[in-house]
Amino acid sequence: MMNVSLSNFDEKSIYGKNLTLVTAHNETLVLRDEHGDLRTYVDMMSAYGSCNFGHCNSQIVPFEAYPADIAACFYPEEAKDFSEWLTGKLKLPEHEVLYQVGGSAAVSAAISIAQRIKQGKVAYLSGSFHGLGLDALSITNTHKTHALQYTGLLNALAPYGVEIPFGHEVYINWSDISCFVFEPIQGANGYIPLDRQWLNRLIDAAQEHGVVVIADEIQCGYYRHGSLSMAQQLELQPDIHLFSKSMTNGLYPFSAVVYPKAYAEQIQEDLFLAHTFQTSALGCYASMSVARFIDANNIEERCRIVEEFLLNFGRQVSRFEQVKKLYVTGPTLSFEMEGIRGKQLVQACMEKGILIFTGGAKGERVRIAPPVTITLEMLEHSLSEILDSIQSLVLKTGHSLV
Repeated sequence: MMNVSLSNFDEKSIYGKNLTLVTAHNETLVLRDEHGDLRTYVDMMSAYGSCNFGHCNSQIVPFEAYPADIAACFYPEEAKDFSEWLTGKLKLPEHEVLYQVGGSAAVSAAISIAQRIKQGKVAYLSGSFHGLGLDALSITNTHKTHALQYTGLLNALAPYGVEIPFGHEVYINWSDISCFVFEPIQGANGYIPLDRQWLNRLIDAAQEHGVVVIADEIQCGYYRHGSLSMAQQLELQPDIHLFSKSMTNGLYPFSAVVYPKAYAEQIQEDLFLAHTFQTSALGCYASMSVARFIDANNIEERCRIVEEFLLNFGRQVSRFEQVKKLYVTGPTLSFEMEGIRGKQLVQACMEKGILIFTGGAKGERVRIAPPVTITLEMLEHSLSEILDSIQSLVLKTGHSLV
């Protein structure tokens, strides 16, 4: 039975049920309902992109015999190993890594670094989601009002945010802006890819004025859309990259701020106050274990295989005239349906044992993001069930099939 003292300040209402996690393996979850009954579900959301390499991956086992846990001020050797691995993969030898606890803290740290390079406002895109810390939430506008942290305190930060309308050529006074933060593919907004040329023009203009450009790859990075860094895949050149979520494959709330070494020379201040868990060895072990998994497997090829299944699925669902704005971005697919709320399809699929999720400012979009390690049989089965659910909802609304 679900403990009645457990808070409801979370997103489980999307599914319409109180369920308890029992076990997890690769793409499958075993959940217990309020009556004590067990059922197996397929996680086609990869825990919001935190488990891109599957739940309880047997090749990612950093805690079997860990030699240390946490000691204030001291990182384990794996901290250095992982920072060298990450900057090497990104081909950024003149950058270094600052570890933080979770994605929101990474965004906060990046903004703070930028403010010490150039003080001013923070520019961000319409449709963005950058976290739940007050500074991160102040430059977020997708699902912002649903956050527990959405309080009057944000009013004090509101004047510091400069929202850039998505996809529009607008005049921006970069002279009083400190940094520009963007997601290469917008996650909470419904896996919306950005126009590369438009984004590149923004970045070039910002950097010409000394503005620090920050690529928030916390959700879209680590092969969620087919590449370790989507900013680099799009041939963008931000100053700072942010990673988290599948950086530890969901095993520990750890994040990385990858910034130019030259910034440390510019700041030249005695900065040392850190989060208690910033030097936790567990996050370093988990990150390095994921790095070894990536090196030992052809993740790009696996992404291409999953993408082919999603492209085929996209062609099938496109025959429904209700399906609009469908995007396949690597091993990820998203769309919206005219006259049908995203939540309706999520709950219909849940009845079939398939877990997908909503997206978009009003929950109008549907996001499908299976682990790249999903078995192809289970992927084919899950997409078939989703297709059947879409057809049933279309018929229920009284629309004919195309």
